[in-house]
Order: sequence, then C-alpha cells, then structure tokens
Amino acid sequence: MSLVGYSNKKKQSQLTALDHTLAGGLSGGIGRLILQPLDVAKIRMQLQVETRTSRKYNGLFNLIVQMAREEGVKSLWKGHVSAQLLSISYGISSFGAFEVLTKFTYQKRLLWTNGGESKFKPLEHFLCGSLGGCVGTLTSLPFDVIRTRMVAQPETDKMYLSVRDAALKLKSEGGIRAFYKGLVPTLAAIGPQTGLQFGFYSLFTEMLRTVVTAHDELLNHEVMTVLGSLSCGALAGLCSKMSVYPLDTLKKRLQISGWEGRKGLGNTLTYQGTLHCLKDIIKREGTVGLYKGMGPALIKAAVASSLNFWLYEHICYILALRFTNT
Repeated sequence: MSLVGYSNKKKQSQLTALDHTLAGGLSGGIGRLILQPLDVAKIRMQLQVETRTSRKYNGLFNLIVQMAREEGVKSLWKGHVSAQLLSISYGISSFGAFEVLTKFTYQKRLLWTNGGESKFKPLEHFLCGSLGGCVGTLTSLPFDVIRTRMVAQPETDKMYLSVRDAALKLKSEGGIRAFYKGLVPTLAAIGPQTGLQFGFYSLFTEMLRTVVTAHDELLNHEVMTVLGSLSCGALAGLCSKMSVYPLDTLKKRLQISGWEGRKGLGNTLTYQGTLHCLKDIIKREGTVGLYKGMGPALIKAAVASSLNFWLYEHICYILALRFTNT
C-alpha cells in the first residue's frame, strides 16, 4: 500500500497535514540538492535559440565540460538557493494540497458508494495531483523565475549577485508581474504533469502491487518497498515529463524574454506572449526546438520523481511509526 494519497489504514490516516507538508518539503529539497546539475544543463540547452552550427553547447556532456572549464564546477549548482526555495515551497504546497484533496475525495466516495472501494484511483489521483500542481506552481513560480535567470547568466558577467538582489531587480523591472513570467505555459504544463505523475504512480503501484509492496509488521499493513517506490516513481516521472515537455521550453523562454543578462551565451529574444513564443520557436528552430534539453530533462525527471516518491513514502513511514503504540 502506497503512503501517497489518503488511506483509511489506521496509522496512515493519523498523519496530519503538517506531516504531509513536512514530508513533501524534505523530499523536494533533498532531491534538488542531488539533481541540480541536470536542471542547470536542461535550462542552458532550452535557452539556446541558435541552430546546431552556431550554438554554444552540443549535448549534455559537452555542456557540463564547458561549464566546468569556463565557469567552474560550482557553476553546475548555479541558482541552487532559489532552486531549493522552489523545490521546498513546491513540495510543501503540492503534496499538502494533494493529500487534502485525496482525503476529501475519499470521504465523498464513502457517501456515494456506501463504503465501496474506488475503481478509478489513478484518475482520482490525476485530478487531485493536477490541482495540487497548480497550487504548488502559484506558490513557487517566483522562485522559478529567479532560478532560471540565475542559471541563465554567465559566471563572469553576473547581473544578479544573490537571490535577494535578483528579487529586487525583478520587482523594479516589472513589479509583481515579473515574478510570474511564463505563468500560462507553466500552469498548462505543471497541472497535467503533476497530475500525470501522481496518476501514473498510482497506476503502476496498482499494476505491480504484488512486486512493489511488502507486509510491514510495525504498521501491520502492506507498504511500498524501496525498489517499488523508486521504480514506480521513475516510470511516473518519465511518462509525465514526456507528455508536456514543449510547455516547459516555452516557460523558460518567456522567463528570460527581453533580458540582457546572457552575454556570451547566445541570443535572447523578446516574445509578446505564449503564442508568439511558440510560433517563433517553430519558425526559427523547427518543432525540434520545443524539445531542446529533453535528454537531461528526462534523466532528471526519472531520477527526481523516483527520489521524491521514495523519500516522501519513507518520511511518511517514519512519521507514522509514532502511532504504532496507539
């Protein structure tokens, strides 16, 4: 039995909203620490508007080597503070909202089905996950914009010296709206992606139940094994990321639209909105331009989702142990 999503199992149902938000925040923060270099690589590759013959980076390995040589190994963790704030705030709000929503749907289903089990649990988790993703996006997008700008700038000619400096300059640039650049494609991508992530995780858990769960003596019910949560999480991350990747590229391009902080790293264009950005990418770079940086993105998505779900399951398990004597 997965600890992701509300259950009427006694020990799990006693977990509080604070427990779930703590687990979500910790899983997001630890995962970010490990995987930041892949995120940096993905963003740098997404922001290249040049064609193959004139672009700066030619693949993941080439990018990592160049960045380490030109900007130092520490540059692979560029924007890490803002990225941590992004991951922690997103993990807290999205997992917290998801658990509240799954508990609500569970209680309503009891009334509608007279206590019957749901035949559509993956669908329920998709819908609750989508709403949770939207809540997480609205909470964390300002940190995402700051993170993107700090990753995009070269090490030798920085426009932003810290998260605070970036926040103040963004505010002077465009007020509160500057912190929500790329909101439309972000919501369009993150809502379905988070929903699909939770939905696929639930689906794979159900499909592979006999392989990925084991009976736990302390909680006295089935729980996900380490291998189970890691494998189901990786599959969920891959499937969900592939589904909405072009929207992530649009978001990143819009977040640096008109910005002059990428000196020496390539051109930075100005877009008039999401539709204009989409048309311009296809015109200049072809449809393949929407999938730039997909290699490191898929690696990161699989590993991040795997780690996040495993960490979340494990932290919830540890928190549930305090109820074993009640």
